[in-house]
Amino acid sequence: MQENKEEYLKIAKEYLLNRHGDIVQIFEDDINETDDTFCFHYQSKKFFETLRFEDQFVGQGPLFILKRSKKIISYGSATGEMPGLIKIINQLNKERLIRVFYKDYDIWDGKYDLIINKVEDEMGLEEIIIERLVNILLKHKIWKANQYDSDNPSAYYYTEEELKETLIKSPLVLKRHFCENLENLLVDIINEDMYLDWTLSEAK
Repeated sequence: MQENKEEYLKIAKEYLLNRHGDIVQIFEDDINETDDTFCFHYQSKKFFETLRFEDQFVGQGPLFILKRSKKIISYGSATGEMPGLIKIINQLNKERLIRVFYKDYDIWDGKYDLIINKVEDEMGLEEIIIERLVNILLKHKIWKANQYDSDNPSAYYYTEEELKETLIKSPLVLKRHFCENLENLLVDIINEDMYLDWTLSEAK
């Protein structure tokens, strides 16, 4: 485990060197590990020498490294270690769930289109399935990305009628930036109907 810690400490140091130059130092006695992350804290080298308040950096928060991907997640001072960790674990849990259905899903950097195929059901329950799905889509305020106008986004939201009509006749193809939080939408869809026929496509 110590060898692992040294590997991630090296990554953190390289990140801070590239971002701030050779003026910061990590509190190596205050490195916290969870199943998924290492968390580092840092301050100016001058503060380590003087311990004077006026020599501290202001505005930086905890620095997390994800063990699986070695991705770095840096927070500002408004987010402490515990709130930051909770945010990360929540995101990782959503990612794990979505990967059951789309194995390469990347919640951090991935950009996707969502394709919901025409709803068909052997028991003739299409209307009920569509009604529940449309309620989820309306909750997440789906907009037509190719018509999006930042000055008046509400004018381009899909209506209930448009969503129902499309899902009855053909696949619903939602292009990148069609909702605020794709991961939350996917989690809601999965929890509502794990057998719904949908997939993701990497947006270009």
